[in-house]
Amino acid sequence: MAQPAMSDDSIRTILQKPGYLRQRMVGGITILRVMEPTPEAIQAWYEDCNQFMARWQTGQRLRYLHDIQRSERVTPFATEKVARILKRMHRIPVSDGRGAILLHNANVMNLLLPFLKPHPPANWQIMFFSDEAEAIRWLSE
Repeated sequence: MAQPAMSDDSIRTILQKPGYLRQRMVGGITILRVMEPTPEAIQAWYEDCNQFMARWQTGQRLRYLHDIQRSERVTPFATEKVARILKRMHRIPVSDGRGAILLHNANVMNLLLPFLKPHPPANWQIMFFSDEAEAIRWLSE
């Protein structure tokens, strides 16, 4: 499974499953990469997101990047999993959360936009990017 080019000392792999990868960057940015649009990869992402969110705490600073560039296929299965994650995310009272979504398909972005509006008590800033370096810069601010 090909990984984006980054220096070995700035990023480490936390979890790897078929079609899915979670990484952690120096500076506390978590990267969730769905590497293929298969149900198995979507399920691995879904299960990991639930585990990842289970550890979130009020007042915690969160920075994450969802890289879905290689899995931008809209299916009922993927839509249902994304909707469940977003619903859960909106109920977690994060006070300093930034999320970047890395994609190429504007249609997928337009489908996601209505679900990403702020919902108190969560305080999220979520932006879309097509360039990973730009997304990382924004998350690092």
